Amino acid sequence: MENKDSLYFFPDQRITEQEFLHLLHQGTPEQRAWVISHLLRYAQWDDIWTYVTRDEVRDVFPALDLPESLRQAWGRMLKVEAPVG
Repeated sequence: MENKDSLYFFPDQRITEQEFLHLLHQGTPEQRAWVISHLLRYAQWDDIWTYVTRDEVRDVFPALDLPESLRQAWGRMLKVEAPVG
């Protein structure tokens, strides 16, 4: 990795932990969903829960950018009801 300060779960961009934490805690709802989506897609299991709680993920779940199969798997694990319709 060219920039050792970049977080590995942002494979296409250089995002530092400081930038990540700022977006996670002070960003817009869209920014929060974006960083949490990257966590759920690319981070190792233990790293995910270092940064977010299950309740925080549930709160933004509808806005997450996840492939459908991954969305379904996370939905089952988090016991998130899928919208009907």
